[in-house]
Amino acid sequence: MFPTSLNSLVTFEAAARHKSYSLAAAELHITHSAISQQMRLLEESLGASLFERKGRQMQLTAEGLQLLKQIQPALRQISRAVAQVKTEKRTPAIRVATLQSFATFWLLPRLGKFQAAYPDLVIHIQATIGLVNLDKTKTDIAIRFGLGKWEDYDAEKLLDDQLYPVCSPDFNGGRFPINPKQLRNCRILCVENGREWLNWSQFAGIDIDSFQHETHHSDSNLMLTAAKAGQGIAVARHSLVAGEIAAGNLVRLFDLIAPSDYSYYLVTPKDLQKCAELLAFEQWLKNEANAFAGGAY
Repeated sequence: MFPTSLNSLVTFEAAARHKSYSLAAAELHITHSAISQQMRLLEESLGASLFERKGRQMQLTAEGLQLLKQIQPALRQISRAVAQVKTEKRTPAIRVATLQSFATFWLLPRLGKFQAAYPDLVIHIQATIGLVNLDKTKTDIAIRFGLGKWEDYDAEKLLDDQLYPVCSPDFNGGRFPINPKQLRNCRILCVENGREWLNWSQFAGIDIDSFQHETHHSDSNLMLTAAKAGQGIAVARHSLVAGEIAAGNLVRLFDLIAPSDYSYYLVTPKDLQKCAELLAFEQWLKNEANAFAGGAY
């Protein structure tokens, strides 16, 4: 017989994750006193203290931390198993999270081919600037840009990327800089806190501090929209601009192509029981990425 109930473990996980009885009570729609009572009974059942107070903050004890690490994967698996049973008779659906720029310039132009193969599958796409918590949003898979190290998630590399400057064919009346040093006299388009210009300029051997005219944008979508409008020169990821170059909306400057220190990864929650549709979507993404890396737009 189990020494405690599943309900008390769910309550403990919420309290431990939030480090707050009040926030756990709000999430679980029960009272603060009910949380306190359940945690007291759980600690008595286990014969160990799970929480301790340090000033005004609540912290996990060593025993509490050990319990949390053990039960979180199991609770996630139980939650997904219950959800799967509930949705077995519903229309199949998958939830995908990715960056706005990647969704706009890479994923959406290709997605029609997958939808044609799976016409009954409902696909929910959540495009954001920042990272999405896959567990809280019940997201099945994310396409993230980074180093591939995200705690509590499985990550598989999807696509490496490259960096190079681009601009509109109409920029400056079609009179483009003929070498990187001439960029200091042009308007430079940047993403706030972005690494693209820094990485490419180091590869090209130029000093970005010498640039005199800059416009900063909150994300790559805005930056590339400005570039297509002829407002300046952007260093962009190949994944985002290859299609725009092929369509004649942008042109690449110079022959200097720098490797990106970040890559795209397929990210899923650990212990996720993947449905057939999700497995098919993953494989389709890999096939498209391989084709793109081989030169297909």
